[in-house]
Amino acid sequence: MIIPMEKTKQTKKRTDISPERLEELKRATLIASTGSSLRLSGSKVTNEQVEQILNEISKSSERK
Repeated sequence: MIIPMEKTKQTKKRTDISPERLEELKRATLIASTGSSLRLSGSKVTNEQVEQILNEISKSSERK
């Protein structure tokens, strides 16, 4: 038999992170994750190079 959790035991995650900081963290995570994935597949790319590529993609999509 499954006993449902009582509402008093449920915890709601609360973050006091500003939207700007959250975007910075998401971007840093994207860069690190992409760099790691590429290196696992044999590429010699650095996180700095991934960031440069991401910046170029962002610039070109802003122009459209």
